[in-house]
Amino acid sequence: MNDLSYQFLSSFIAMFIPLLFTAFLLDNKSGRRIILYFCWGVFAGVLAFNLNNYFGSEPGQSERMILSVAPMIEELCKGLPILLFLNKKKYPQITKLIIFCAMASGVGFSIQESMYYFAVSPREISDIATLTVRALTTALMHGMTTAAFGIGLMLLHKHKQMLAPLVFGLFALSASIHALYNLLLQTYLAVIALIMPLAMFAVGWWVVRNMAVDERQEV
Repeated sequence: MNDLSYQFLSSFIAMFIPLLFTAFLLDNKSGRRIILYFCWGVFAGVLAFNLNNYFGSEPGQSERMILSVAPMIEELCKGLPILLFLNKKKYPQITKLIIFCAMASGVGFSIQESMYYFAVSPREISDIATLTVRALTTALMHGMTTAAFGIGLMLLHKHKQMLAPLVFGLFALSASIHALYNLLLQTYLAVIALIMPLAMFAVGWWVVRNMAVDERQEV
């Protein structure tokens, strides 16, 4: 096992097992689901790392991986379990819980990825600043693209006849935002890329807040 695979696997085990104990100890079902989705996100980081290595093993594939293949793989890995909310027996009505679970999956993934980048860094003080910036930008982007997928499912799940193309479209949208972020980072418009995750978070916060107001009015 090489050093990178060891890093991903050890980080996964260190976070996953204690979080599972915490999840099963909780009486609150919503809190338990959020933690379990976070656990999935941590696992998705390991899964995406290996898939990216497999598909990007050919020489000259690095740019193609960053701008097209990796965003699709990573968004699929993070977002697939969100489709469980389409089970009408278990979730007769999709609530804002789907947004929290989706973001938890993305955040778990981003933590795993950030730990990888920090592990292979030179371990200098400047790397702490870089990690902080990454947590506010790239890591947040991973959480919000998955949250956007959850918001889309919550708003569109009633269109049963078009559900399959809608799911595909939402995955494509998340991957496109992810790819656009990666592309902008490599240009003089990088500042726009750094603002994108914060703007998405503000929109997500607005959606959740408005849903909370609507739920209080219904009561």
